[in-house]
Amino acid sequence: MEVISVSSKGQIVIPEEVRKRHGIRAGSKLVLLENPDTLLLKKEEKVVSQLMNEEGKENAGWLSLAELSLKNVWDNPKDEKVWKKFL
Repeated sequence: MEVISVSSKGQIVIPEEVRKRHGIRAGSKLVLLENPDTLLLKKEEKVVSQLMNEEGKENAGWLSLAELSLKNVWDNPKDEKVWKKFL
């Protein structure tokens, strides 16, 4: 887990070690996926290949349904209080 800051211009810096692990270099294209309370960065080529693949479309649909069904379990004040001890 990494904690990063947002600049006054809305920019973020992906830590060097994370970039290395994921092969992200200058000019790499990332896709920002967004749910009501979640932001997710994925490599553009991964997103495109998943969308081009029928199985990927189905998995993306199931993933969205799973996220919605677990939202109440994930987003609760008791767990947030516990997690703040580690952040």
